[in-house]
Amino acid sequence: MEDIKQLNLKKEFPPPQWEDWKQLVIDGLKGADYDKVMKTKTYEGITLEPIYRKEDIQDLGFSRSEPGASPYVRGNNPQQRIKEGWYVAQAQTESDLKELNRMLKDELMRGLSMVNLKIKHADQTQGIKIRNAKDLQTVLDGIDLIAAPPFIALDLDDEDIFSFLEQYSEQKGISLRDMQGAIGYDPTSEFARKGAVSMPLDKLWQKVLDAVIHRADRAPKLRCLIIDGTVYEAAGASSTQELAFVLSTAIGYIQGLMDSGIGIDSIAPLFAVKLSLGSNFFMEIAKVRAFRLIWSEMIKAWGGGEAAQKVWIHGKTAEFNKSTYDIYVNMLRTTTEAFSAVIGGVDSLEVDRFDAVLHESTELAARIARNQQLILCEEAYFGKVLDPAGGCYYIEKLTSELADKAWKLMQELEAEGGMIKCLRAGKIHKMVAATAKAKIDAVHTRRDVFVGVNMYANPADKNLLQEAKSPDLKGEVVLDDGPLPKGRAVARLEALRASISKSKPKIYLVNMGTISEYQARADFANGFFHVGGFEVISGNGYTDVEAAVAAAKASHAEAFCICSTDENYEKLVEPLCQKLDKPVILAGYPQDKVDAYRSAGIAVFIHLRANVYDTLKELAEKLEVDR
Repeated sequence: MEDIKQLNLKKEFPPPQWEDWKQLVIDGLKGADYDKVMKTKTYEGITLEPIYRKEDIQDLGFSRSEPGASPYVRGNNPQQRIKEGWYVAQAQTESDLKELNRMLKDELMRGLSMVNLKIKHADQTQGIKIRNAKDLQTVLDGIDLIAAPPFIALDLDDEDIFSFLEQYSEQKGISLRDMQGAIGYDPTSEFARKGAVSMPLDKLWQKVLDAVIHRADRAPKLRCLIIDGTVYEAAGASSTQELAFVLSTAIGYIQGLMDSGIGIDSIAPLFAVKLSLGSNFFMEIAKVRAFRLIWSEMIKAWGGGEAAQKVWIHGKTAEFNKSTYDIYVNMLRTTTEAFSAVIGGVDSLEVDRFDAVLHESTELAARIARNQQLILCEEAYFGKVLDPAGGCYYIEKLTSELADKAWKLMQELEAEGGMIKCLRAGKIHKMVAATAKAKIDAVHTRRDVFVGVNMYANPADKNLLQEAKSPDLKGEVVLDDGPLPKGRAVARLEALRASISKSKPKIYLVNMGTISEYQARADFANGFFHVGGFEVISGNGYTDVEAAVAAAKASHAEAFCICSTDENYEKLVEPLCQKLDKPVILAGYPQDKVDAYRSAGIAVFIHLRANVYDTLKELAEKLEVDR
């Protein structure tokens, strides 16, 4: 035994050095630029590194904080999180109040744990109308609001639901002082969403102030200000912008309340914040954590104590990234979004049903949306883990960078007078529009893949969307630029496909050469044209120009697409274009031959770097498709 060599793994296998790893990567790139290939720029203005190390977070003080301790990046209350998880807060929109009560009771038995009522507004067709205390009693009859607290976002012209709740609580012997949740206003996001508010700004503020003063003693745990960041995400804002807008909004409210003589330690617990969760998995985890960080720093700057630095975060799955084609893919999107929300540590979560974009509620979709949360909690056990993202070099660094970007943008907004002034000056509209355009361009060029829309489109899929007209809202104060336009990244591409599909134009693939020569481009062309709603007929493959032309003409297609290799194109393009009597498309983009092929008769080129929207639109115009 003494002769057996003792292994020293650390000595035998010394840890690799960063510089060695990087050099190996650079060598593998064979001359390509390391920064361009290995680093990724995001819509938040952050450049993602290919790998993150311990050294990247050694100066981040918050990464060493304990769960439940300031700055609360790792959550507000770890013991409650382990014991109860987060609140499952699915939105309720049923307009029949008795049916709504039945549905609420049923869902509460099946895992719902928060009563999230979506109030009907002029710009939102779906929702609930509660006109008096009797209506509220009908909705809440038999429901324990201490166990399942309410979450109700109000507009300024809504009925005073809190006063109805006071009457209801008195009748039922419920202590409002013990009630969690939120019933609150956010005039700033309402202004942005509608483009107008129903009263002068001084009266608007007085209504908010009266609500705060009235409710601070009666229901200290029931938050009366719900800052809604989802309004900005729905218009295309980045995570940086959403966080900055929410923070600047909060600063405006806090300053006004402090000027009215209310202390910061009394003000801070009055807030709940509603944040969107998009498809960028790690960014959305960092987003929730980053907001806790910047909120804590803001309250600390006002002189608030540690307890006041906590904030209630209500997460909601995003809207801008949803599709109407292949709508079941939305289920996958909301799953990753809910996953991000839970890992990030939201206090309550609302998952949209996969068919929400169709504006028609189905029981199946509602059940699946609720069960997505229950699976994460009851089967994946994420409700039993404290801050699972804590210590992850990538997420901790991303949290820091996102917080820094949002803080700097908030300072920029504050330097120009705050959110209301920036909205009225059109600054918010311009910022969000620029980001939305970048996101839409990424969809059209397929840098961002949307399965079922700009990639892997199902030709049998139907467009079920019925676009609702935006109401012409008027008020005492109106934004010159109107409301922030609510949109979706794939909307233009879906509209193009829907319009082209009406005519069902056919494109025949003129496959030339052997299978190995034409198959790759034929498959690419097939997928490319399906994105636009064209019907594709694929030829068998030809080595003879005359036979290919005869088959193409016999198809009665409106256009022909040549598929083969760049080498074959040199001898095929000109004779095929001469004999084909309808627009000819080329699969590929041989740069040194483009001008010559255009002169020969090629009308459109389709290729990997093509803007799929512009290309398909151009093709539809050349074919005179009725749109």
